[in-house]
Amino acid sequence: MFEQLISDMHVSRMLPEILVLVVALAAILVDIVTPAGRSTRPVQITSIVGLLVVIASTLFVHNNGPAFGGMVEIDSFTIFFRVVLTMLTIIIMAVSENYIQLVKIRIAEYYLMLLFALFGMMLMTMANDLLIVFLGIETMSVSLYALVGMSRHRESSNEGALKYFLLGSFTTAFFVYGIALLYGAVGSTNILDITVYFQRTGMNLPIIAWAGTLLVLVAFAFKTALVPFHWWSPDAYEGAPTTITAFMSTAPKAAAFAAFLRIFYVGFGEVSDGWTTALWWIAVLTMTVGNLMALRQDSIKRMLAFSSITHAGYLVVAMLTYDVIGGAAMLFYLVIYGFMNIGAFLVAIALNRNEDDDRGYDINDYKGLAFRKPLIAFLMMIFMLALAGIPPTAGFFGKYYIFSAAVKSGFIGLAVIGVLNSAVSVYYYLRVVVTMYLKERDEKTEGRIFWKPDMAFAVIVCAVLVMYFGIAPDQLLKVATASIGALW
Repeated sequence: MFEQLISDMHVSRMLPEILVLVVALAAILVDIVTPAGRSTRPVQITSIVGLLVVIASTLFVHNNGPAFGGMVEIDSFTIFFRVVLTMLTIIIMAVSENYIQLVKIRIAEYYLMLLFALFGMMLMTMANDLLIVFLGIETMSVSLYALVGMSRHRESSNEGALKYFLLGSFTTAFFVYGIALLYGAVGSTNILDITVYFQRTGMNLPIIAWAGTLLVLVAFAFKTALVPFHWWSPDAYEGAPTTITAFMSTAPKAAAFAAFLRIFYVGFGEVSDGWTTALWWIAVLTMTVGNLMALRQDSIKRMLAFSSITHAGYLVVAMLTYDVIGGAAMLFYLVIYGFMNIGAFLVAIALNRNEDDDRGYDINDYKGLAFRKPLIAFLMMIFMLALAGIPPTAGFFGKYYIFSAAVKSGFIGLAVIGVLNSAVSVYYYLRVVVTMYLKERDEKTEGRIFWKPDMAFAVIVCAVLVMYFGIAPDQLLKVATASIGALW
C-alpha cells in the first residue's frame, strides 16, 4: 500500500528538490565533522557540487507531469526556473567563502540558509496549489530573514532584518487570508479548480472572491518589491551582507514572479480585466518611484537596491500583456537581469573599502578606476550599460522585448512611460561609468581591492553571459518562449 501511495504521488518528479534537501543534510554533516574554528570551505564545496548535480538531474532526467495529487506541476516552466535559480545560487556560493571571512560571519549556516531558500523558491515555481505557494514563500522568507541579519555586529543588518521580518509577517497574513477567502468562494485552493470556477462565473464574482484575489495580489507585490509595497527592500538590501543583497535582488525575485505568473495567468486569467488596471498603475509607480529614489543615491549599494525596484516595474509591464510574447520577454529579462545585477554587486564588493561601514560604497571610490584597475572598470561598465539597456548588451534586448510586447498588446502609453523611465535610469548608471573613466583619481579613494580569484571568475562569467545574450539573444528567447508556453 505504501509503495502504491508513493507511486501515485509521483515523488520521483521532484528529484531536484529532494536532492537540494539531501545537499543541505550533507552540508550539515560536513559542518559537524569539520573541526571548530576551521574554514567553512568544505561546506561551500559540498553545497556547490551538490547543486551542480541538481542542475544535471533537472536537464537529463525528464519526468514531467503533476505530482502529489496535482498540488505541484512539473513542466518546462518549472524546469526553466529550476536551472536559473540554481545557477544564481551557485554563483553567490562561489564568491561567498572569502567574503564571509572578510565580514566576520564565518558560520556554515550561511550556506544552509541559501540551500533552504533555494528549496522554497523551487516549490514556488512548481506550485499548482495556493497552499504549496505559501509553503514555498515561507521557507524562502524565513531563510532570507536569517541571511539579512547574519552580520550581527552591524546595526544596519539587525535593523534591515527586523523590518523585513515584521513587514513579511504582515504580508504572510494577507496571503493566508486571501487563500482563506478564495477557498470560501471556490471550495478549493488548487489553481486549476480556481480557473474552472472563474470560467464559470466570469467577471460576476462574489465580493469574497475579489477580496481574496486582491489580497493575493498585495502579497506578491510585497515579495517582488512593487510600489507602494517596496519600503522594506532598501533597508533590507543595505543591511544584508552584500552577497545576500545580490542574491535577494535576483533569485527570490525571479521565484516570486514565477509564482505570480502561474497564479495570475492560469488561476486568475479569466478575470484578467479585474487586475489589469491595478497592475498598470503599480507598474507606472514602480518604474517611476524606483528611478527617482535611485537618482538621489551616492551609495552604489543603495542605488542598485532602488534600481532593482524599477526593474521589477519593467517585469510587470511584460506580465500585463497576458500572452506568450510578453511572458517570454519576462523570462528572458529575469535571466539576464540576474547576471548583470549580481555582477554589478560583486564589483561593488570588490571596491568597498570598509564592509562594516555602508558608506564605504560611495561612488567617489570609483574615481579613476579605469586607470588603476582597467579590467574591473571594464566589467563594471558592461553591467552599467546592460542595466541601462544600451546595446549591444543583453539588457537592451530585454527591454526591447518587454516594451515591444506591451505595444503589440495595446499598452502603448505604458510602453512610452517605460521607455522614458529607462532613459532616466541612463543618468545614474552612466554616472558610474563617467566617474570611472573621466574623473581624476583621488588619493583618498586609494585602498585595498577585494579581488580574489573566485570573485574575478564569477564577475567575468556574468559579464560574458550578458554580452553573449546581447549578441545572440534568440537562443535564450526560444527557450523562454517554450517554457512560458507550458502555462497555456
